[in-house]
Amino acid sequence: MPDCDVLVIGAGPAGCGAARLLAAWGHRVIVVDRPADEARALAESIPPSARKVLGALGMLTAIEDAGFPPWQGTLVWWSPVTPDAEPRAESFPAGVTGYQVVRRVFDRTLRALAVESGATLVRGLARDVVVPGVGPAGPGRDTPHAVVAADGGTRTVSASFVLDCSGRAGVVARQGLRRAESSHHTVALVGVWRPHDDSAATRAAWPPGDTRTLVAAAADGWAWSVPTPAGTRYVTAMVDPKRTALARGRASREVYLEALAGIRPLQPLLRPATLERGPWGADAALYSADRFAGPGYLLVGDAGCFIDPLSSFGVKKALASGWLAAIVTHTALVRPALRDEALAFFERRERQVYASARAQAAAFAGEAAADSGHPFWLVRAGATDDPAFDDDVDAATLGRDREVVAAFEDLRRRPSVRFRTGTATRVGPRAAVRGREIVMDDHLFLPAWPGGVRYLRGVDLVSLVRLAPAHADVGDLIEAFAREHGPVALPDFLGALATLVAKGGLAYE
Repeated sequence: MPDCDVLVIGAGPAGCGAARLLAAWGHRVIVVDRPADEARALAESIPPSARKVLGALGMLTAIEDAGFPPWQGTLVWWSPVTPDAEPRAESFPAGVTGYQVVRRVFDRTLRALAVESGATLVRGLARDVVVPGVGPAGPGRDTPHAVVAADGGTRTVSASFVLDCSGRAGVVARQGLRRAESSHHTVALVGVWRPHDDSAATRAAWPPGDTRTLVAAAADGWAWSVPTPAGTRYVTAMVDPKRTALARGRASREVYLEALAGIRPLQPLLRPATLERGPWGADAALYSADRFAGPGYLLVGDAGCFIDPLSSFGVKKALASGWLAAIVTHTALVRPALRDEALAFFERRERQVYASARAQAAAFAGEAAADSGHPFWLVRAGATDDPAFDDDVDAATLGRDREVVAAFEDLRRRPSVRFRTGTATRVGPRAAVRGREIVMDDHLFLPAWPGGVRYLRGVDLVSLVRLAPAHADVGDLIEAFAREHGPVALPDFLGALATLVAKGGLAYE
Protein backbone atom coordinates (compact mmCIF):
# COMPACT_ATOMS: atom_id res chain seq x y z
CA MET A 1 0.00 0.00 0.00
CA PRO A 2 1.40 3.46 -0.88
CA ASP A 3 2.52 5.72 1.95
CA CYS A 4 -0.11 8.27 0.88
CA ASP A 5 -2.81 8.74 -1.70
CA VAL A 6 -1.36 11.97 -3.06
CA LEU A 7 2.16 13.36 -2.85
CA VAL A 8 2.14 17.10 -3.52
CA ILE A 9 5.55 18.56 -4.32
CA GLY A 10 5.53 22.29 -3.69
CA ALA A 11 3.49 24.42 -1.29
CA GLY A 12 2.71 27.49 -3.35
CA PRO A 13 -0.83 28.47 -4.40
CA ALA A 14 -1.25 25.46 -6.69
CA GLY A 15 0.06 22.89 -4.23
CA CYS A 16 -1.75 24.27 -1.19
CA GLY A 17 -5.01 24.62 -3.10
CA ALA A 18 -4.92 21.02 -4.31
CA ALA A 19 -3.79 19.68 -0.93
CA ARG A 20 -6.51 21.53 0.99
CA LEU A 21 -9.31 20.04 -1.09
CA LEU A 22 -7.91 16.52 -1.37
CA ALA A 23 -7.28 16.28 2.37
CA ALA A 24 -10.73 17.69 3.12
CA TRP A 25 -12.21 15.00 0.84
CA GLY A 26 -10.63 12.24 2.91
CA HIS A 27 -7.44 11.48 1.01
CA ARG A 28 -4.08 10.96 2.69
CA VAL A 29 -1.98 13.88 1.45
CA ILE A 30 1.70 14.65 2.02
CA VAL A 31 2.99 18.04 0.93
CA VAL A 32 6.74 18.47 0.51
CA ASP A 33 7.71 22.12 0.75
CA ARG A 34 11.20 23.18 -0.19
CA PRO A 35 12.34 26.00 2.14
CA ALA A 36 12.62 29.18 0.08
CA ASP A 37 14.68 32.32 0.44
CA GLU A 38 11.93 34.48 1.94
CA ALA A 39 14.10 37.59 1.68
CA ARG A 40 13.61 37.34 -2.08
CA ALA A 41 9.86 36.89 -2.04
CA LEU A 42 7.89 38.71 -4.71
CA ALA A 43 4.95 41.07 -4.35
CA GLU A 44 2.08 40.39 -6.72
CA SER A 45 -1.36 41.71 -7.59
CA ILE A 46 -4.22 39.22 -7.43
CA PRO A 47 -7.35 40.19 -9.42
CA PRO A 48 -10.86 40.33 -7.94
CA SER A 49 -11.88 37.36 -10.10
CA ALA A 50 -9.61 35.17 -7.94
CA ARG A 51 -12.17 35.46 -5.14
CA LYS A 52 -14.34 32.85 -6.83
CA VAL A 53 -11.46 30.38 -6.99
CA LEU A 54 -10.45 31.11 -3.40
CA GLY A 55 -14.04 30.47 -2.37
CA ALA A 56 -14.08 27.12 -4.17
CA LEU A 57 -10.87 26.18 -2.35
CA GLY A 58 -12.30 27.15 1.02
CA MET A 59 -9.66 29.84 1.41
CA LEU A 60 -11.50 33.10 0.85
CA THR A 61 -12.38 33.88 4.47
CA ALA A 62 -8.81 33.36 5.66
CA ILE A 63 -7.42 35.55 2.89
CA GLU A 64 -9.95 38.27 3.68
CA ASP A 65 -9.04 38.07 7.37
CA ALA A 66 -5.29 38.23 6.64
CA GLY A 67 -5.57 41.95 5.95
CA PHE A 68 -3.83 42.14 2.58
CA PRO A 69 -4.10 45.64 1.07
CA PRO A 70 -6.78 45.94 -1.60
CA TRP A 71 -5.74 46.10 -5.24
CA GLN A 72 -7.71 49.18 -6.28
CA GLY A 73 -6.75 49.16 -9.95
CA THR A 74 -3.79 49.99 -12.17
CA LEU A 75 -2.19 53.08 -13.66
CA VAL A 76 -0.74 52.19 -17.04
CA TRP A 77 1.76 54.11 -19.18
CA TRP A 78 2.01 51.80 -22.17
CA SER A 79 3.31 53.94 -25.02
CA PRO A 80 7.11 53.83 -25.11
CA VAL A 81 7.22 56.90 -27.36
CA THR A 82 4.91 59.10 -25.26
CA PRO A 83 5.93 58.31 -21.66
CA ASP A 84 4.86 61.74 -20.42
CA ALA A 85 1.24 61.25 -21.44
CA GLU A 86 -1.41 60.85 -18.77
CA PRO A 87 -1.67 57.24 -17.59
CA ARG A 88 -4.60 55.02 -18.46
CA ALA A 89 -6.49 54.28 -15.25
CA GLU A 90 -7.79 50.73 -15.18
CA SER A 91 -10.28 50.42 -12.35
CA PHE A 92 -12.51 47.67 -11.06
CA PRO A 93 -16.28 48.10 -10.59
CA ALA A 94 -17.35 50.07 -7.53
CA GLY A 95 -16.79 48.12 -4.34
CA VAL A 96 -14.69 45.45 -6.07
CA THR A 97 -11.00 45.00 -5.31
CA GLY A 98 -8.30 42.40 -5.57
CA TYR A 99 -5.35 41.86 -3.25
CA GLN A 100 -1.79 43.20 -3.09
CA VAL A 101 0.26 40.43 -1.52
CA VAL A 102 3.82 39.67 -0.56
CA ARG A 103 4.10 36.06 -1.55
CA ARG A 104 5.92 34.82 1.57
CA VAL A 105 2.96 35.99 3.70
CA PHE A 106 0.31 34.85 1.22
CA ASP A 107 1.85 31.39 0.79
CA ARG A 108 2.27 31.00 4.58
CA THR A 109 -1.48 31.56 4.93
CA LEU A 110 -2.22 28.95 2.27
CA ARG A 111 0.07 26.38 3.90
CA ALA A 112 -1.77 26.76 7.19
CA LEU A 113 -5.07 26.12 5.42
CA ALA A 114 -3.74 22.95 3.77
CA VAL A 115 -2.59 21.64 7.15
CA GLU A 116 -5.92 22.64 8.71
CA SER A 117 -7.65 20.31 6.23
CA GLY A 118 -5.49 17.38 7.30
CA ALA A 119 -2.57 17.46 4.85
CA THR A 120 0.83 16.52 6.29
CA LEU A 121 3.42 19.22 5.60
CA VAL A 122 7.07 18.17 5.31
CA ARG A 123 9.68 20.93 5.06
CA GLY A 124 12.29 19.33 2.87
CA LEU A 125 13.39 18.49 -0.65
CA ALA A 126 11.84 15.95 -3.03
CA ARG A 127 14.27 14.39 -5.47
CA ASP A 128 14.50 11.35 -7.73
CA VAL A 129 10.77 11.62 -8.41
CA VAL A 130 9.46 8.64 -10.34
CA VAL A 131 6.10 8.59 -12.14
CA PRO A 132 4.73 6.16 -14.75
CA GLY A 133 5.83 6.69 -18.33
CA VAL A 134 8.09 9.67 -17.65
CA GLY A 135 11.86 9.95 -17.77
CA PRO A 136 14.58 7.61 -18.97
CA ALA A 137 13.06 4.45 -17.55
CA GLY A 138 9.79 5.09 -19.38
CA PRO A 139 6.89 2.64 -18.94
CA GLY A 140 8.77 0.56 -16.37
CA ARG A 141 8.12 3.22 -13.75
CA ASP A 142 4.80 1.94 -12.50
CA THR A 143 4.77 3.10 -8.87
CA PRO A 144 4.89 6.86 -8.23
CA HIS A 145 7.40 7.75 -5.53
CA ALA A 146 10.06 10.23 -4.51
CA VAL A 147 13.05 10.42 -2.21
CA VAL A 148 12.33 13.09 0.41
CA ALA A 149 15.21 14.70 2.28
CA ALA A 150 14.05 16.27 5.55
CA ASP A 151 15.13 16.56 9.18
CA GLY A 152 18.66 15.46 8.38
CA GLY A 153 17.67 12.19 6.73
CA THR A 154 16.01 10.73 3.64
CA ARG A 155 13.12 8.41 3.02
CA THR A 156 11.24 7.11 0.02
CA VAL A 157 7.60 8.16 -0.11
CA SER A 158 5.25 6.25 -2.43
CA ALA A 159 1.88 7.54 -3.58
CA SER A 160 -1.02 6.69 -5.85
CA PHE A 161 -0.66 10.13 -7.45
CA VAL A 162 2.10 12.74 -7.60
CA LEU A 163 1.19 16.38 -8.18
CA ASP A 164 4.16 18.38 -9.43
CA CYS A 165 3.43 21.82 -7.98
CA SER A 166 7.11 22.77 -7.79
CA GLY A 167 6.86 25.72 -10.16
CA ARG A 168 9.85 26.53 -12.31
CA ALA A 169 11.86 23.76 -10.59
CA GLY A 170 9.58 21.23 -12.31
CA VAL A 171 10.74 18.06 -10.55
CA VAL A 172 8.56 15.96 -12.86
CA ALA A 173 8.11 18.43 -15.71
CA ARG A 174 11.85 18.59 -16.40
CA GLN A 175 11.96 14.87 -17.08
CA GLY A 176 11.31 15.45 -20.77
CA LEU A 177 7.85 17.00 -20.49
CA ARG A 178 8.61 20.72 -20.55
CA ARG A 179 8.91 22.79 -23.74
CA ALA A 180 10.69 26.15 -23.53
CA GLU A 181 9.33 29.21 -25.34
CA SER A 182 11.70 29.71 -28.26
CA SER A 183 11.02 33.29 -29.28
CA HIS A 184 12.37 35.31 -26.38
CA HIS A 185 13.77 35.28 -22.87
CA THR A 186 12.95 37.63 -19.99
CA VAL A 187 14.53 38.20 -16.58
CA ALA A 188 12.75 39.99 -13.75
CA LEU A 189 14.99 42.23 -11.63
CA VAL A 190 13.28 42.97 -8.33
CA GLY A 191 13.98 45.65 -5.74
CA VAL A 192 12.21 47.04 -2.67
CA TRP A 193 11.97 50.83 -2.40
CA ARG A 194 11.14 53.04 0.57
CA PRO A 195 10.45 56.79 0.55
CA HIS A 196 13.14 59.04 2.07
CA ASP A 197 10.84 61.01 4.36
CA ASP A 198 7.27 62.13 5.01
CA SER A 199 7.49 65.50 3.29
CA ALA A 200 4.66 66.94 1.24
CA ALA A 201 6.63 66.31 -1.96
CA THR A 202 7.18 62.69 -1.03
CA ARG A 203 3.51 62.18 -0.10
CA ALA A 204 2.55 63.55 -3.51
CA ALA A 205 4.65 60.84 -5.18
CA TRP A 206 3.67 58.19 -2.61
CA PRO A 207 0.01 59.05 -1.82
CA PRO A 208 -1.03 57.51 1.53
CA GLY A 209 -3.58 54.74 1.05
CA ASP A 210 -2.97 54.46 -2.70
CA THR A 211 -2.72 50.72 -3.38
CA ARG A 212 -2.84 50.80 -7.14
CA THR A 213 -0.37 48.86 -9.24
CA LEU A 214 1.81 50.94 -11.56
CA VAL A 215 2.78 49.57 -14.98
CA ALA A 216 4.97 51.36 -17.52
CA ALA A 217 6.66 50.38 -20.77
CA ALA A 218 9.92 51.50 -22.34
CA ALA A 219 11.25 50.82 -25.80
CA ASP A 220 13.22 47.80 -24.60
CA GLY A 221 11.34 46.53 -21.54
CA TRP A 222 8.74 47.34 -18.94
CA ALA A 223 8.30 47.57 -15.18
CA TRP A 224 5.62 47.36 -12.56
CA SER A 225 5.30 48.40 -8.94
CA VAL A 226 3.22 46.83 -6.16
CA PRO A 227 2.69 48.47 -2.72
CA THR A 228 3.07 46.66 0.60
CA PRO A 229 1.56 47.26 4.08
CA ALA A 230 5.06 48.17 5.33
CA GLY A 231 5.00 51.37 3.29
CA THR A 232 7.41 50.07 0.67
CA ARG A 233 6.93 49.26 -3.00
CA TYR A 234 8.31 46.34 -4.92
CA VAL A 235 9.52 47.62 -8.29
CA THR A 236 10.27 44.97 -10.91
CA ALA A 237 12.03 45.65 -14.20
CA MET A 238 11.52 43.15 -17.00
CA VAL A 239 14.53 42.92 -19.32
CA ASP A 240 15.81 40.68 -22.06
CA PRO A 241 19.21 39.45 -20.84
CA LYS A 242 20.45 39.03 -24.41
CA ARG A 243 19.67 42.66 -25.21
CA THR A 244 21.02 44.28 -22.04
CA ALA A 245 24.29 44.63 -20.21
CA LEU A 246 23.49 41.42 -18.31
CA ALA A 247 24.81 39.61 -21.36
CA ARG A 248 28.10 41.49 -20.96
CA GLY A 249 28.52 40.54 -17.33
CA ARG A 250 27.67 43.85 -15.66
CA ALA A 251 26.37 43.83 -12.10
CA SER A 252 22.63 43.32 -11.77
CA ARG A 253 22.28 46.52 -9.69
CA GLU A 254 23.71 48.61 -12.54
CA VAL A 255 21.47 46.93 -15.08
CA TYR A 256 18.42 47.31 -12.83
CA LEU A 257 18.94 51.03 -12.18
CA GLU A 258 19.72 51.64 -15.84
CA ALA A 259 16.54 49.84 -16.90
CA LEU A 260 14.42 51.86 -14.47
CA ALA A 261 16.06 55.10 -15.59
CA GLY A 262 14.66 54.38 -19.06
CA ILE A 263 11.11 54.15 -17.73
CA ARG A 264 10.24 57.80 -17.29
CA PRO A 265 6.74 57.50 -15.78
CA LEU A 266 8.23 55.83 -12.69
CA GLN A 267 10.81 58.56 -12.00
CA PRO A 268 8.50 60.67 -9.76
CA LEU A 269 8.04 57.56 -7.61
CA LEU A 270 11.74 56.62 -7.44
CA ARG A 271 13.39 60.04 -6.98
CA PRO A 272 12.22 60.54 -3.38
CA ALA A 273 12.91 56.89 -2.48
CA THR A 274 15.82 54.59 -1.65
CA LEU A 275 16.48 51.10 -2.92
CA GLU A 276 16.20 49.31 0.42
CA ARG A 277 16.73 45.71 -0.74
CA GLY A 278 17.83 44.08 -3.93
CA PRO A 279 17.85 43.86 -6.73
CA TRP A 280 17.69 40.13 -7.23
CA GLY A 281 16.93 38.28 -10.42
CA ALA A 282 14.17 35.82 -11.24
CA ASP A 283 13.90 33.90 -14.48
CA ALA A 284 10.67 34.88 -16.24
CA ALA A 285 11.15 32.87 -19.42
CA LEU A 286 7.97 31.30 -20.74
CA TYR A 287 7.45 27.57 -21.11
CA SER A 288 4.71 25.03 -21.53
CA ALA A 289 4.58 21.24 -21.55
CA ASP A 290 4.13 18.55 -24.16
CA ARG A 291 2.12 16.61 -21.59
CA PHE A 292 0.43 17.95 -18.47
CA ALA A 293 -1.02 14.67 -17.22
CA GLY A 294 -0.48 10.95 -17.20
CA PRO A 295 -1.29 7.86 -15.13
CA GLY A 296 -0.16 8.80 -11.66
CA TYR A 297 0.87 12.44 -12.15
CA LEU A 298 -0.23 15.98 -13.00
CA LEU A 299 1.83 19.09 -13.76
CA VAL A 300 0.00 21.76 -11.78
CA GLY A 301 0.32 25.55 -11.91
CA ASP A 302 3.72 26.89 -12.94
CA ALA A 303 5.19 23.39 -13.05
CA GLY A 304 3.31 22.84 -16.31
CA CYS A 305 3.39 26.30 -17.85
CA PHE A 306 4.50 29.81 -16.99
CA ILE A 307 2.54 32.74 -18.38
CA ASP A 308 3.82 36.23 -19.06
CA PRO A 309 3.54 38.52 -16.00
CA LEU A 310 1.91 41.04 -18.35
CA SER A 311 -1.36 39.19 -17.73
CA SER A 312 -1.40 39.77 -13.92
CA PHE A 313 -3.12 36.40 -13.60
CA GLY A 314 -0.23 34.19 -12.46
CA VAL A 315 -1.46 33.54 -8.91
CA LYS A 316 -5.08 33.10 -9.99
CA LYS A 317 -3.93 30.65 -12.68
CA ALA A 318 -2.02 28.63 -10.07
CA LEU A 319 -5.00 28.55 -7.69
CA ALA A 320 -7.37 27.48 -10.48
CA SER A 321 -4.95 24.81 -11.62
CA GLY A 322 -4.73 23.47 -8.05
CA TRP A 323 -8.53 23.41 -7.79
CA LEU A 324 -8.89 21.43 -11.01
CA ALA A 325 -5.98 19.13 -10.12
CA ALA A 326 -7.78 18.20 -6.90
CA ILE A 327 -10.98 17.35 -8.79
CA VAL A 328 -9.14 15.32 -11.44
CA THR A 329 -7.03 13.45 -8.87
CA HIS A 330 -10.07 12.72 -6.69
CA THR A 331 -11.92 11.36 -9.73
CA ALA A 332 -8.99 9.15 -10.73
CA LEU A 333 -8.76 7.73 -7.21
CA VAL A 334 -12.45 7.07 -6.55
CA ARG A 335 -13.67 6.34 -10.10
CA PRO A 336 -10.82 4.58 -11.92
CA ALA A 337 -13.03 4.01 -14.98
CA LEU A 338 -13.06 7.78 -15.56
CA ARG A 339 -9.35 8.29 -14.94
CA ASP A 340 -8.33 8.71 -18.57
CA GLU A 341 -11.18 11.13 -19.31
CA ALA A 342 -10.30 13.14 -16.21
CA LEU A 343 -6.62 13.35 -17.18
CA ALA A 344 -7.52 14.39 -20.73
CA PHE A 345 -9.81 17.10 -19.34
CA PHE A 346 -6.98 18.51 -17.20
CA GLU A 347 -4.67 18.43 -20.22
CA ARG A 348 -7.14 20.39 -22.36
CA ARG A 349 -7.81 23.02 -19.71
CA GLU A 350 -4.15 23.71 -18.94
CA ARG A 351 -3.38 24.10 -22.64
CA GLN A 352 -6.32 26.43 -23.04
CA VAL A 353 -5.21 28.62 -20.14
CA TYR A 354 -1.70 28.89 -21.53
CA ALA A 355 -2.88 29.70 -25.05
CA SER A 356 -5.31 32.34 -23.78
CA ALA A 357 -2.65 34.02 -21.64
CA ARG A 358 -0.17 33.96 -24.53
CA ALA A 359 -2.68 35.65 -26.81
CA GLN A 360 -3.43 38.31 -24.22
CA ALA A 361 0.26 39.07 -23.60
CA ALA A 362 0.93 39.19 -27.34
CA ALA A 363 -1.85 41.77 -27.71
CA PHE A 364 -0.27 43.97 -25.02
CA ALA A 365 3.13 43.59 -26.66
CA GLY A 366 1.61 44.47 -30.02
CA GLU A 367 0.54 47.87 -28.66
CA ALA A 368 4.07 48.66 -27.54
CA ALA A 369 5.59 47.27 -30.74
CA ALA A 370 3.38 49.51 -32.87
CA ASP A 371 4.75 52.55 -31.05
CA SER A 372 8.41 51.65 -30.63
CA GLY A 373 9.23 49.08 -33.31
CA HIS A 374 11.84 47.71 -30.88
CA PRO A 375 12.85 44.02 -31.16
CA PHE A 376 12.01 43.50 -27.47
CA TRP A 377 8.33 44.04 -28.26
CA LEU A 378 8.25 42.75 -31.83
CA VAL A 379 9.25 39.21 -30.87
CA ARG A 380 6.72 39.18 -28.03
CA ALA A 381 3.92 40.49 -30.21
CA GLY A 382 4.45 37.79 -32.82
CA ALA A 383 5.23 34.82 -30.59
CA THR A 384 2.81 31.95 -31.21
CA ASP A 385 4.70 28.83 -30.19
CA ASP A 386 1.64 27.22 -28.66
CA PRO A 387 -1.32 26.61 -30.99
CA ALA A 388 -4.65 28.21 -30.22
CA PHE A 389 -6.85 25.95 -28.13
CA ASP A 390 -10.48 26.79 -28.82
CA ASP A 391 -12.16 24.30 -26.49
CA ASP A 392 -14.55 26.72 -24.82
CA VAL A 393 -16.75 29.52 -26.05
CA ASP A 394 -15.69 33.07 -25.26
CA ALA A 395 -18.91 35.04 -24.74
CA ALA A 396 -17.15 38.39 -25.17
CA THR A 397 -15.77 37.35 -28.56
CA LEU A 398 -19.17 36.09 -29.70
CA GLY A 399 -20.67 39.43 -28.70
CA ARG A 400 -18.53 41.01 -31.43
CA ASP A 401 -19.15 38.27 -33.99
CA ARG A 402 -20.98 39.80 -37.00
CA GLU A 403 -23.00 36.66 -37.67
CA VAL A 404 -24.14 36.49 -34.05
CA VAL A 405 -25.03 40.19 -33.97
CA ALA A 406 -26.99 39.84 -37.21
CA ALA A 407 -28.85 36.79 -35.88
CA PHE A 408 -29.65 38.67 -32.68
CA GLU A 409 -31.16 41.61 -34.59
CA ASP A 410 -33.12 39.28 -36.87
CA LEU A 411 -34.48 37.39 -33.88
CA ARG A 412 -35.68 40.62 -32.27
CA ARG A 413 -37.58 41.63 -35.43
CA ARG A 414 -39.50 38.37 -35.83
CA PRO A 415 -43.05 38.38 -34.40
CA SER A 416 -42.87 34.59 -34.07
CA VAL A 417 -40.35 31.85 -34.67
CA ARG A 418 -40.34 28.20 -35.58
CA PHE A 419 -37.04 26.41 -35.02
CA ARG A 420 -35.66 23.11 -36.13
CA THR A 421 -32.44 21.45 -35.09
CA GLY A 422 -29.51 22.26 -37.39
CA THR A 423 -28.42 19.50 -39.75
CA ALA A 424 -24.88 19.41 -38.33
CA THR A 425 -25.98 19.50 -34.68
CA ARG A 426 -24.87 16.61 -32.51
CA VAL A 427 -25.28 16.04 -28.78
CA GLY A 428 -22.83 13.67 -27.14
CA PRO A 429 -20.86 13.02 -23.97
CA ARG A 430 -17.75 14.96 -22.97
CA ALA A 431 -15.92 15.31 -19.68
CA ALA A 432 -17.05 18.14 -17.41
CA VAL A 433 -16.71 19.22 -13.78
CA ARG A 434 -19.63 18.45 -11.53
CA GLY A 435 -19.05 19.10 -7.85
CA ARG A 436 -15.81 17.43 -6.84
CA GLU A 437 -15.65 15.00 -9.76
CA ILE A 438 -15.18 14.81 -13.51
CA VAL A 439 -18.26 13.30 -15.14
CA MET A 440 -19.31 12.51 -18.67
CA ASP A 441 -21.96 15.09 -19.51
CA ASP A 442 -23.88 15.85 -22.71
CA HIS A 443 -22.38 18.65 -24.80
CA LEU A 444 -23.36 20.32 -28.05
CA PHE A 445 -21.05 19.65 -30.99
CA LEU A 446 -21.09 21.82 -34.13
CA PRO A 447 -18.56 22.51 -36.90
CA ALA A 448 -17.85 25.84 -35.13
CA TRP A 449 -17.39 23.99 -31.80
CA PRO A 450 -15.75 20.66 -32.60
CA GLY A 451 -14.63 20.28 -28.99
CA GLY A 452 -18.19 20.57 -27.72
CA VAL A 453 -19.79 23.17 -25.44
CA ARG A 454 -22.50 23.02 -22.79
CA TYR A 455 -23.03 26.53 -21.39
CA LEU A 456 -22.92 30.06 -22.77
CA ARG A 457 -23.34 32.83 -20.16
CA GLY A 458 -24.93 30.26 -17.89
CA VAL A 459 -27.48 29.13 -20.48
CA ASP A 460 -27.61 25.35 -21.03
CA LEU A 461 -27.26 25.05 -24.82
CA VAL A 462 -28.08 21.34 -24.89
CA SER A 463 -31.39 22.00 -23.18
CA LEU A 464 -32.09 25.04 -25.37
CA VAL A 465 -31.57 23.06 -28.59
CA ARG A 466 -33.95 20.39 -27.27
CA LEU A 467 -36.67 22.85 -26.21
CA ALA A 468 -36.57 25.39 -29.06
CA PRO A 469 -38.36 23.37 -31.81
CA ALA A 470 -41.40 22.89 -29.55
CA HIS A 471 -42.13 26.63 -29.10
CA ALA A 472 -43.16 29.23 -31.67
CA ASP A 473 -42.93 32.15 -29.24
CA VAL A 474 -39.67 33.27 -27.62
CA GLY A 475 -41.54 34.20 -24.45
CA ASP A 476 -42.97 30.69 -24.17
CA LEU A 477 -39.50 29.25 -24.81
CA ILE A 478 -37.99 31.33 -22.00
CA GLU A 479 -40.72 30.18 -19.61
CA ALA A 480 -40.17 26.53 -20.56
CA PHE A 481 -36.44 26.94 -20.07
CA ALA A 482 -36.91 28.65 -16.69
CA ARG A 483 -39.15 25.82 -15.47
CA GLU A 484 -36.24 23.43 -15.94
CA HIS A 485 -33.31 25.62 -14.98
CA GLY A 486 -34.62 28.56 -13.01
CA PRO A 487 -34.74 32.26 -13.99
CA VAL A 488 -32.33 33.46 -16.68
CA ALA A 489 -31.43 37.01 -17.71
CA LEU A 490 -33.18 37.93 -20.96
CA PRO A 491 -30.05 39.35 -22.70
CA ASP A 492 -28.12 36.17 -21.89
CA PHE A 493 -30.93 33.95 -23.13
CA LEU A 494 -31.42 35.87 -26.38
CA GLY A 495 -27.67 35.98 -26.92
CA ALA A 496 -27.42 32.20 -26.54
CA LEU A 497 -30.39 31.67 -28.88
CA ALA A 498 -28.92 34.01 -31.51
CA THR A 499 -25.54 32.28 -31.22
CA LEU A 500 -27.13 28.89 -31.86
CA VAL A 501 -28.80 30.28 -34.99
CA ALA A 502 -25.60 31.93 -36.22
CA LYS A 503 -23.50 28.80 -35.66
CA GLY A 504 -26.00 26.34 -37.13
CA GLY A 505 -27.23 24.70 -33.93
CA LEU A 506 -30.73 25.89 -34.72
CA ALA A 507 -32.34 26.88 -38.02
CA TYR A 508 -35.66 28.53 -38.91
CA GLU A 509 -38.40 26.42 -40.46
